[in-house]
Amino acid sequence: MPLKPPSHSSDKSLMENYKTLTHEKHLDHLVRVVPLLCFAYGVQSYMMMSFARGGSTGLLIFTLGISLAVSVMALVTYDYKCIVRWNSEKVMMKSPWNFEFTTVAILEINKVDIIGEEDEFQTVIIKVAKKSYTFYFVDNGYELKRTFDSLRAPLEQAA
Repeated sequence: MPLKPPSHSSDKSLMENYKTLTHEKHLDHLVRVVPLLCFAYGVQSYMMMSFARGGSTGLLIFTLGISLAVSVMALVTYDYKCIVRWNSEKVMMKSPWNFEFTTVAILEINKVDIIGEEDEFQTVIIKVAKKSYTFYFVDNGYELKRTFDSLRAPLEQAA
């Protein structure tokens, strides 16, 4: 399901030719791992019920099951609601806990750090004057860094 640009933005230059950080590798990883987690949870629950006779393990098992479900839902929600778009002029960011997009000019960004290799999901840290924005489980963070570096290189050579 492709993400649509926000309709309330009046910045037409950002909406044209923008690129988006994606979370597809992380979502694919969750699809592979969550069934294994649920199976392991089921085995552990069965073993706790079998070995802890007379104890109040039912409430513990229920609480652990709810926490597992909430953790998986939080990860999926983050992957779908965390949006970073950029073009050669601006970066537009929105996280699940912010209700509005934050727009930062590329020239205002001091540094873009990437943690992780290009073939795995990465953590992207965008550093602005007194703030930094961190985005987790990103597929194409190096694409943003290359864009940033290519636009900053001529400015740094001129200085």
